[in-house]
Amino acid sequence: MSVLREESFEVIAQSLGLEQLKPGCAAELAPEIEFRLREIIQDAMKFKSHARRDRLTSQDINHALSSRNMEMLYGYGAGTGSGTTFRKISPGLYITDEPEVPVTDIMNAPLPVIPLEPVVHMHWLAVEGVQPKITENDVDEPTIDHTSTTSVTLNAPNPSSGVERKPLVKHVLTDEMQLYFEKVTDAIKSDEFHRQQAAFISLTKDPGLHQLLPYFSKFIYDQVKTSQRDLTLLTAILRMARCLLSNTSLRIELYLEQLIPSILTCVLNRQLCENPADDHWAVRKSAAQLMAQICHRFGESYESLQLRVSKIYHEAFLDPTRPLTSQYGAIVGCLYLGPLVMESLLFPHIATYLRRLDPVLSPKNPNLVQRLEALHCVGMLEVWRLVARAVNRPRGRTQRTIVMILRLLMTMPHVASSRAILVPARQAPRDALAGMPRHHACVGRGVWRSADTVYLSSARKRWVG
Repeated sequence: MSVLREESFEVIAQSLGLEQLKPGCAAELAPEIEFRLREIIQDAMKFKSHARRDRLTSQDINHALSSRNMEMLYGYGAGTGSGTTFRKISPGLYITDEPEVPVTDIMNAPLPVIPLEPVVHMHWLAVEGVQPKITENDVDEPTIDHTSTTSVTLNAPNPSSGVERKPLVKHVLTDEMQLYFEKVTDAIKSDEFHRQQAAFISLTKDPGLHQLLPYFSKFIYDQVKTSQRDLTLLTAILRMARCLLSNTSLRIELYLEQLIPSILTCVLNRQLCENPADDHWAVRKSAAQLMAQICHRFGESYESLQLRVSKIYHEAFLDPTRPLTSQYGAIVGCLYLGPLVMESLLFPHIATYLRRLDPVLSPKNPNLVQRLEALHCVGMLEVWRLVARAVNRPRGRTQRTIVMILRLLMTMPHVASSRAILVPARQAPRDALAGMPRHHACVGRGVWRSADTVYLSSARKRWVG
């Protein structure tokens, strides 16, 4: 016989909305319910014994129900039920008296705070095997001395109990590294050739500079930003960047975001020297060649790198408001990026560009500096187009015509400094190659004689670079 009475089942059934139970239903349910209750109580006693407590709590009952995938109990605790009132609806059945809430109160209630959208934030976990000391990375906490006899008053307010954001920790270098950095930067900024040469050799071959690489990239960025009119310093800075790029033990790609703007500034800046007669054209060519070297080396890792650089050059070349020095830098930059860039970005716009320069090249233009800048731009475009046309159709050209083109190319001061020509291998006489660089590569009918870079194609439309 069950210890549970049938009247209890009838009250529970009425609270669930069942008005009348069938005869004998309560008697059949009583043993099963009693068995289930005993199981739950036994499981709750196990939770109590594991918690090393002597008194059974409602939390133990909830744990037992949760272990059997049953809904937990919801009710009133000892501290919250003192002000609760119950209302009798039938003999032996009571419910809580819930207050009525006006609809206006619900409508005038403030809206809940909108939750924040999930955001992914990236930071460096390690750079060259060294974990940077930033707020996102865990910092080793100092060891607490448990043997200390200092007493702490628990009731006293703790001013440091709130959450505080730790400040950024400066990367600490050894004294030797700091001294080396100062010596190298002073040598770069000095006018002594031997000191600069020693610094460049060290930057090219020293394998232990990975900790100084962020400082060197920041130094290059700051010097280009503050010394845009010092041609000698810009030349040394570009050579420093080239040496760091040539060092095979450094991962220079991690700091391209600082190097690329500095190099592009040397290519496209309005003015790189105080005197327009100074040879700032060589600095622009050197920077453009260095930029092309970066695109060629890291183009596979960063697919959009050359595309973005080409877009910058193309916009500077087509913008009529940009100075001619910037347009010259854009032309040279496209030439160093390769023949495909030239063919797609420069050659379709040459006719329009030359017509735009006609007023500048007019003898009536009193600005001699502007005319000189325009001559550099026009010469760089026209000569390469002439040589490309002669090489791609060698049968229609005599040897004398090709020799004249080559001599014209080497005698023009603003083009001869590039030192890159393409000579037909079978038609060019040997005397035309006298005095030219000896490095060459044969493809089809063309032989490259190049010291710095390669611009033109052979008769088979294949480019050598």
